[in-house]
Amino acid sequence: MNTFKFSSILFSTLLLVSACKDDVNRNLNNNTPNTEGIGYVETDASPSDIYDNIISQLNSNESIGIIAEVNHSENAQNVGLELDFTRTVYFGNPTLGTPLMQNNSSAGLDLPQRLTVFTDENGDTIVAYNSVDYLVNRHSLSDISTTDMIANALVTIVNSATDKVVVLNSSPPILNDGIISVTSTNDFNTTYNLILDTLNSLDAVSVIAELDHQANAQSVAMELLPTKLIIFGNPALGTPLMSESRTMALDLPQKMLIYENSDGDVNIIYNNPFYIGERHGITENNDTLEMISQALQTIADSGASAN
Repeated sequence: MNTFKFSSILFSTLLLVSACKDDVNRNLNNNTPNTEGIGYVETDASPSDIYDNIISQLNSNESIGIIAEVNHSENAQNVGLELDFTRTVYFGNPTLGTPLMQNNSSAGLDLPQRLTVFTDENGDTIVAYNSVDYLVNRHSLSDISTTDMIANALVTIVNSATDKVVVLNSSPPILNDGIISVTSTNDFNTTYNLILDTLNSLDAVSVIAELDHQANAQSVAMELLPTKLIIFGNPALGTPLMSESRTMALDLPQKMLIYENSDGDVNIIYNNPFYIGERHGITENNDTLEMISQALQTIADSGASAN
């Protein structure tokens, strides 16, 4: 079957999935997110006010660039589903992030940084982000001077926006980093363009952002091998997962990283949906995770296979 058609079938089928969940959010315990490897604060302030404060904090720093903003609640509504206030902002500073990718290219899958603001089941506002310890452990990063700077910057942004002290959940060593890797038989540009063409051919899928990590590194006089990230999503796919566990918004929309290593090999990597589901306590949407897994594999293969 044509790979484009197969992907379209998978994503279209997901439109039939209901986002309504009667179960208590598995990832919140007495208002406290227990996801490993996140930083968070809890406040009774308005989520929209908190989100606006964060955007203001980011815009006030000339070294930071906002890459994308995702209004998960609005996107859910656009496909006839419901989701309480949930918004994510993606932002980065190449001077701090590039050394991580120089150490291990796979770190580009979790860069740029992101902050998610959502209301929990009790109506409280939560601000959450993936901690630097999580990123270091997941990608087996060496001792890099900028990691402390990134960690401190994230705490400062959240503290300033909420007037609350950040709580850091532990991030134990990760035995399975949940990253699926596919080696491409095509060159870097061909691989990237084929994947982008596949995504753009899917009516239910929107490309949220394209990020050229190499170009961003060059903009701050640093070197990096060809590395590009595509952020893309389908609200009908992601909303049911976020309805069960709101912290899933930290790992949604989907991301696919294409990079070239020092040997000239081109790799495509993306998150294993089952790993992400387990991380955020998803137990009621395994069929959806399986469909997502198959779709992502098909998209990656569309870029990896020879024409």
